[in-house]
Amino acid sequence: MASEPGRRFSLDKVEIDPAIKNRIMSADGEEHVGDWDGEHIEDLVRELDRIEERQDPNYSNLPHLYNLPDDLREQVEKDYPIWACDKQGMCLTGEQADKVVSVEKIRKRYIKNFGGVEAFKEKLRIEREQFLADLDHPQ
Repeated sequence: MASEPGRRFSLDKVEIDPAIKNRIMSADGEEHVGDWDGEHIEDLVRELDRIEERQDPNYSNLPHLYNLPDDLREQVEKDYPIWACDKQGMCLTGEQADKVVSVEKIRKRYIKNFGGVEAFKEKLRIEREQFLADLDHPQ
């Protein structure tokens, strides 16, 4: 079945203009406030400093979230605020996005505190199951 020109299906591969992937957008998503190519986290820090000098430092998101390793996504990035990672494995972290920490140092923190990233995720899964069980059977 041939698709119509200009019509796209959900499984079609989509090519995204690299210039768009590098954009830092305002919190409301309406204004392009800066750019970062995902190469070096120090460049992102400088760009955020430049943006903060000019306007409100609230962002809807930072580019290149795919640089964040899979094992640090979801539960870990919520527990340990990770704003962005570069291609060299350095991440912008902290409540105020004011620290640069390596992926390996983040993993070591979870090894020390929980026995590893997967052990941390398992702990959260067990706690969630217990919470839901307590809701189903209040005392």
